[in-house]
Amino acid sequence: MSTLLILLPASPPQNGAAPLDYEFWFSHDAQAPAHAHGRGQRAALDAMPHADRVMLLLRDDQVSWLPAQLPKIKGAKLRAAIVGVMEDQLLEDADRLHFALMPTPDAEGQSHWVAVTAREPLREHLQAMAAAGLLIEALRPLSWPQIAKPGDEDVEEGGHVYAGSDDRPRLRVSRADGVATFPLDSGGLRGWLGEDWWTAAPVTASPAASAVAEQWLGRKVRVLNDAERVWAAREAPVNLLQFDLTPRQRGWQRVHQAWQTLQSPTWRPFRWGVIGLIAVQVIGLNAMAWQQGRAIDARKTEQETLLRQAFPQIRVVRDARAQMLRETETLRGGAGQVGPGDLEDLLGAVARVWPQGEPPLPNVRFEQGRLTLAGLTQPQRAQLRDRLGQDPALRVSEEGDALQLSLRPDNR
Repeated sequence: MSTLLILLPASPPQNGAAPLDYEFWFSHDAQAPAHAHGRGQRAALDAMPHADRVMLLLRDDQVSWLPAQLPKIKGAKLRAAIVGVMEDQLLEDADRLHFALMPTPDAEGQSHWVAVTAREPLREHLQAMAAAGLLIEALRPLSWPQIAKPGDEDVEEGGHVYAGSDDRPRLRVSRADGVATFPLDSGGLRGWLGEDWWTAAPVTASPAASAVAEQWLGRKVRVLNDAERVWAAREAPVNLLQFDLTPRQRGWQRVHQAWQTLQSPTWRPFRWGVIGLIAVQVIGLNAMAWQQGRAIDARKTEQETLLRQAFPQIRVVRDARAQMLRETETLRGGAGQVGPGDLEDLLGAVARVWPQGEPPLPNVRFEQGRLTLAGLTQPQRAQLRDRLGQDPALRVSEEGDALQLSLRPDNR
């Protein structure tokens, strides 16, 4: 499953200016690409390679993490609650900032972590992405506060050393009490971090800053190039595209993300299992249909054979059942026997429900299997209709002041 990671620059694209080049990392198989020193390639948005998944990344200096005690509310009111609670901590107007809430264990009075970043540059980047036809799945930070999961006693706190834009080494610390960036030569840093962190905390460093980091800590650090770090950011526990920056095609993105997840190597056994199940079902249905077809053909052959044996004069068989019924009715009529739907049969049904003491039927007419009773009063019609309607073999209808009685087709 191809993946495209794009690192957002601090400055947004300018109208009328040359297209902005973005640093990106691309992989055909969702594995970290192996570039020299892990550095990404650079290209304009319309020149980016096509990928199944596209994620954006925010640099450490573009996002701040602030704690906030928030009420248990959701939806549009949540952002207003965040602004109200954090107003005293903000250095800029809240309308110029974008907020994103990091998921935390659901507990009463839980202190939530809120990511804060400049709103307008981010909006302009997203608009440029949309204009270039890029479907953005998520916006991830490169670092975030460490939160203990339910059942965990300790939180793994660490840091990353990298060379800043001025080539001055900096330390990005991620701990349970927040995320912060410090120059390595800051005074009192060791005392603030604590001896346990200084001697045992996992620290990584970019290739350019690894020697300085080891000299500063007095111990080995793990070298983590840019590609490895941005690839690790894919697993960040927060998507910063929230509130007004939530993609409008959210439902489609969820379907798209689910489909892309199923394409990953981890889900390969599941995919093969589903394919095998579908194949078994298709083969089974085809075998069942073939057996049913054979049974129907055999039944038709038996009916045709029976028809030819009973009525040898029939030369052409079109509908064996209908032809046999027709020939049987002809023989029965010729023998003078009463059959279902004949006058005697229908009159017998009426006689069984006709009230005792009532005068005979005033007007009776029979034609083509239908018995018409006319000249009845309204109470008589209603009584006959109700009583005859209780017989499932009969069809009763009212035509003006007359009742029409016949057998239902499936009872002939």
